Amino acid sequence: MVPDKTTELEHLLAQAVLTSNTTAFEGFMTTDKNLANHQLLVESPEVFYSFHKDDILKTIDLGGDYLRILVRNGSKSYRSAIYTVGGATPLESFFVGMESIAPPAPIYDRQAPTRATREEVLRLRSLTTLPTLAAVAANYTDSCDGGDSYDNNCAHYLSNAFIKTGYSELSANNPSITARCTPAKRPIRARDMWAWFKTKAQTTSTTLQRNTGWWAAFQLNESQYWGGHVALFDSDSWQYHGTGWYPNWNQYLYKW
Repeated sequence: MVPDKTTELEHLLAQAVLTSNTTAFEGFMTTDKNLANHQLLVESPEVFYSFHKDDILKTIDLGGDYLRILVRNGSKSYRSAIYTVGGATPLESFFVGMESIAPPAPIYDRQAPTRATREEVLRLRSLTTLPTLAAVAANYTDSCDGGDSYDNNCAHYLSNAFIKTGYSELSANNPSITARCTPAKRPIRARDMWAWFKTKAQTTSTTLQRNTGWWAAFQLNESQYWGGHVALFDSDSWQYHGTGWYPNWNQYLYKW
């Protein structure tokens, strides 16, 4: 019997649609005995994940019990590094593939900071000495050196600017960073950058105040977008550097 090529093509297209909205993880998998209907994936001796079995859309055997799994973007999952608090290993919840889920459009607020003008960026680049965060802004280009992009690039492009400025700790293994782009290996999650901001901060604030210098900003409204948003904020010029600004979200500001 001659195979129906139309049916085969339809099957392949359906497979492509099924896996296009997923994120790949690799490791050794077993049943999670702590969370019902979850599978445990051990990525390394230091890191493991817990995924609901219904969110694992495909499993690929890479040999030697080592697997690649495709997990539905937007699914709530759990991650933990191997460390203990009071004898227990804490789990941190996260949503898979937030960098591939477009954030909502920011609202307009006439009082909010505006996007940095080209003239301001050129002015920063012309200065020979800059405060640290201003130097990052001078290196920000709305792009990644690897040439790739996602539906949400706020952390992706900002981390690229940090690394170009000399923050090599973001290129190396870093406990704050859980996902990177390919091939440039830039951090791509706003919450990861938020965790890193906290390790660097010498001063913090939750309100925007004029003439207080440069700030690294994390903005969050979990009811609208769990992943949050990152940008740089210059309170002196009242301009931001990044992919957008969310004036109606909670503001977490850091400087060093």
